[in-house]
Amino acid sequence: MPDLTIDRETVARPIEASVDPTLGQRLRNRRKQIGKTLQQVASESGLTVGFISQIERGISTPSLASLYNVATALETSVDYFVSRAPQRTHSAVSHSGQRQTYKVGGTARFYEFLERGFPEAKLNACLSHVPPGHRSEMMRHEGEDFVYLVSGNMRYEVDGQTYLLSAGDTLHFDSRKPHRGDNIGEETAVELWVGTMQLFPE
Repeated sequence: MPDLTIDRETVARPIEASVDPTLGQRLRNRRKQIGKTLQQVASESGLTVGFISQIERGISTPSLASLYNVATALETSVDYFVSRAPQRTHSAVSHSGQRQTYKVGGTARFYEFLERGFPEAKLNACLSHVPPGHRSEMMRHEGEDFVYLVSGNMRYEVDGQTYLLSAGDTLHFDSRKPHRGDNIGEETAVELWVGTMQLFPE
């Protein structure tokens, strides 16, 4: 359940930023280019005006899902904010240690993307590595999310309800409802996320 680095290196060594280091500046420039206000972008992306402003000023970094929402509100795609677009491959199998990894902003959280098996696939999946104490912003987006907690302890809030998950637990919800997650444990939590939101275009 998203300044960005993409690489084919092992998961143990995620690359630092595949998103342009001036993400906030690029966001602001794009917003002004199409003539939208902070309020319009916030409303259309399901985020707060304060959070959008913090991204533009380099104070906060969005999750990958929120970056997708912001990009959509700005009438573009996540690719617009990355310095090097991800490789589009389709394979029925993905191998540990050989997947592309993405890191958003200066946070320690990173994403390990699993291959989409075929071009028309409806499902997208990734392993999200969440450091202790990390808490995402409240967000909502199209589709639905399924989370399987591989390791660690996480607390999720979905539409006002709180769910505590330990390794082996699952959570399935309508991602159009406001939701967030935070690592309440003392070790990095690993989530297997499966959803219908397509973060990157074909």
